[in-house]
Amino acid sequence: MSKIERIDADEAIKRRGEFGTDNTELLKRIEKTQDDRFKDIYSLRFGWRKQPSEDPTKEAEIKLMSLLPNGKIVFVDRSHDEKDIIPEDPYICLVYERPREAFAKILFPEYQPKIYITPSRIPAMVWRDSKGRVNRKHPDGNSYEERIIAAIREMEMLGFESVKLVFRKNMRGDQLNAPSV
Repeated sequence: MSKIERIDADEAIKRRGEFGTDNTELLKRIEKTQDDRFKDIYSLRFGWRKQPSEDPTKEAEIKLMSLLPNGKIVFVDRSHDEKDIIPEDPYICLVYERPREAFAKILFPEYQPKIYITPSRIPAMVWRDSKGRVNRKHPDGNSYEERIIAAIREMEMLGFESVKLVFRKNMRGDQLNAPSV
């Protein structure tokens, strides 16, 4: 679903993961962030990788990076805190290419299909189709395990590269069940 490719502003807005934000507001954010250097829009997934040091006395650094289709390494721009980036999650970014490497300013997260697992252990699949409509489905099965496997298989058959699992029970912030420290 999200190959590393250059996209236009309209496609970026279609792929956004932010609900509640108006399309014109997102377009203004893209235009405001674009400048003469950061102008190309890409969907990128960042991951932690070892970057060998040019100095043989120094140890290799571990950095958050991605790759462009032309093979250039993309680093996160210094204007972003790496702690806020979830590795392997897709982000819509503005990219500035230099001769040897590139830098990315993250605009917003890209939409990801999800499987919500409720406290009753009945999974709910939620995804957007190619027209932008949100679809919901509860997979069939006699047990929790069968329903989970059915949901994962169906998401695979729909062609998704990755799916996010969300455990609703753990999202409540229920202080009664929280372990004491």
